[in-house]
Amino acid sequence: MSQLRQRFARREGEFSKPLLVVLIASLTLVGFLAVARVAQSNRSQVPAVNAVISANALQSVDGFGASGAWWSGPIYSMSAAVKDKVGTLLFAKSGLQLSQFRYNIGGGGVGVSTPWKRAPTFLQPNGTYNFNADPAGTYFAKMAEKYKVKDIIAFVNSAPSPFTSNHLSCAGHLLSSQVDTYVNYLVNVVIGMKNDLGITVDYLSPMNEPDSSMAPCKQEGMRVPIFLRARLVARLGQALASRAPWVKIIADETSQVASQLLPEINLWINRDNAKRYIAFYAHHTYDYPNAKTLSAMADTFRDLKLHSWMTEICCFNGTRFGYQYDPTMVQGMWLAKTIFNDFFYGRDSAFQWWTAISPNLGCEPTLDPQCPYQANLLGRNDGLIYYDSNYQTNGNQSLYLTKRYYVLGNYSKFFQVGSRLHQVTGLPLGVEALAAEKDNSFSIVVTDDRPPSSPPIHLSILVPSKLQFFKVTGDLLTNATVSWGKVPGVTTNHNIIQLTSNPQSVSSVSVAPSQVR
Repeated sequence: MSQLRQRFARREGEFSKPLLVVLIASLTLVGFLAVARVAQSNRSQVPAVNAVISANALQSVDGFGASGAWWSGPIYSMSAAVKDKVGTLLFAKSGLQLSQFRYNIGGGGVGVSTPWKRAPTFLQPNGTYNFNADPAGTYFAKMAEKYKVKDIIAFVNSAPSPFTSNHLSCAGHLLSSQVDTYVNYLVNVVIGMKNDLGITVDYLSPMNEPDSSMAPCKQEGMRVPIFLRARLVARLGQALASRAPWVKIIADETSQVASQLLPEINLWINRDNAKRYIAFYAHHTYDYPNAKTLSAMADTFRDLKLHSWMTEICCFNGTRFGYQYDPTMVQGMWLAKTIFNDFFYGRDSAFQWWTAISPNLGCEPTLDPQCPYQANLLGRNDGLIYYDSNYQTNGNQSLYLTKRYYVLGNYSKFFQVGSRLHQVTGLPLGVEALAAEKDNSFSIVVTDDRPPSSPPIHLSILVPSKLQFFKVTGDLLTNATVSWGKVPGVTTNHNIIQLTSNPQSVSSVSVAPSQVR
């Protein structure tokens, strides 16, 4: 019996070895085919979506801009190469591609203690006009037109001294008795700028921060009492319709939303039929309003059937308006969130930074070449670009760019004029995004404000389109170490935008329909 068992055991072993080899080979082949089928399936399937661009459009984009106030004189005195570089940085395709430029109609600077803030006036003492009186300011307005900037916006900090209560360009208010002569002056200015200088003003702002007279007189300023604003707007609207119909009015450029705009707007906007002459209600945000306040503002404008522009902001020091120079991504992230809030919660259709170029570095670049790239408490966060205030004595005509400059470009270069904004939902906590659509092409700006130690995340964002395939047409990344770099991992899969986002960064991507998968 034992011999029989041994023979069977030997035969079982002899048969089991080849069977085992066949079995293993079969399983391997089946596994390989299964993996191949899964891989093929994965390639053909649309990846999982964790964010969606809403199909419902919000307001249209009217533009992005900055002011030419105060820096035009100093920059005009620099070399031709510097002036050309300014044009490239602000208006060219390789720069910010600004679609709006704010030209300051000067009041003559009477009583203003800061020399470079004394804005020349065209109005001469004998009542005539000299349209060569502001060669610096008009030089850059002409440059903006040369670059085909869509909107030239002329704004007034102070009327010329004959129209103010103290006959100065600061610390006074517009005289009620001078409203009609002031209106006549403004119309003469926009006509003269067109006929004598070839500058077509598209929008005119007759008052800037009318709640303040800038009493310290370090700059021009003029109060316009609430009861006078409607009459000023209405009379100006009537005069422009008759004599300069190509010019539209924006008003009233009040400083703060919560304490001024919201409680004051209904006190004047419906008087004297003023509202019919306002193309856009212009406001500033120097109280740095939160989402709730901006939403209340948007509701107010909706009820009044008005569209709004945010026309001035700067100088946030991390807490409030004040001294600080910070060219880093800390300020860059603040600006990115500010633009998002104004567009999304405030429903503004344009965003305009205060002054494009500033000398308020708070340090001496010739003594410390690295200081323009580091934060300090002596300068101001009032510019996108900076220059050395001592350039006339030390010969330093360098221009210094901040992260604010680059972050604004993430929007101004990607959100085209006329595009419609869309909400983006489903994003992780700390990440916000806004999208814009024009002619079936989409752009998206992602602001990743998660803590610096957060890991990278992969975003898949669904484009709401009946079209099946899109291609990437542009992308920009701005963070602490990169200014306008490439967005990591950016690609498309069908109608899904894919990218990798890192904390403390702003990423912009544009896509267009494609016939090729």
